[in-house]
Amino acid sequence: MGIWEQLHLNMAAHRLVALVGAGGKTSTLYALAKEGVEAGKRVVVTTTTHMMPHPGLPLTDHMEELPALLERHPAVTLGKFLRPDKLSEAGQPEACLRWADLVVVEADGARLRPLKAPADHEPVIPHGAAAVIAAAGLDCLGRAIGEICHRPQRVCALLGVGEDHILTPADVAAVLSSPQGGRKGVTEEMAFRCLLNKADTPQRQAWGAEIGEILARQGIFSTVTHYTEKERGGACLF
Repeated sequence: MGIWEQLHLNMAAHRLVALVGAGGKTSTLYALAKEGVEAGKRVVVTTTTHMMPHPGLPLTDHMEELPALLERHPAVTLGKFLRPDKLSEAGQPEACLRWADLVVVEADGARLRPLKAPADHEPVIPHGAAAVIAAAGLDCLGRAIGEICHRPQRVCALLGVGEDHILTPADVAAVLSSPQGGRKGVTEEMAFRCLLNKADTPQRQAWGAEIGEILARQGIFSTVTHYTEKERGGACLF
């Protein structure tokens, strides 16, 4: 079962998908794109913030080049290098739907940390997004907020605890589902889903299942994943 199906998302209905949060956004982004290609879709991968480019996908920083590229390649990255290591936005994601069947967007940053709560200017969910996926890495559990989180003070304020607080499954579920956390900026028109990554031990798998049960009681679909080291960042997904 693929990520789209696990998250109860539909490629026809949810053509513009944004990923927010931490701990697996980029790998999930490229996994969604790959499944779209396998389903016969034309896919654009892009960002409203910053993201790692995929070495196996053609890249353009000019939106007007997308139609010709999509005629030759089933998946294309839209972005421009404003810094040496990551791509930045190179056009409005919703405009890509003129030529692509699917557009998947990295819409948040976490500096490789597995859990975060957003700052005032985050996330940058594109106009017209049909679905938002909030991600977290299960490797944050059992660790102190100040040690493991991006924007730890925001996480502490959301949970009402100090930076030495040890994160529990209930804490992660609270961060993901909160309007001051993973659900920030998500409107009623958008499907909201959660993804729990790095379930690479029995303990983390059990924690992921516990978080999923908490989210399900709130009516939120979620899934537990584990990308291998080679797959992280999407390097081996295409």
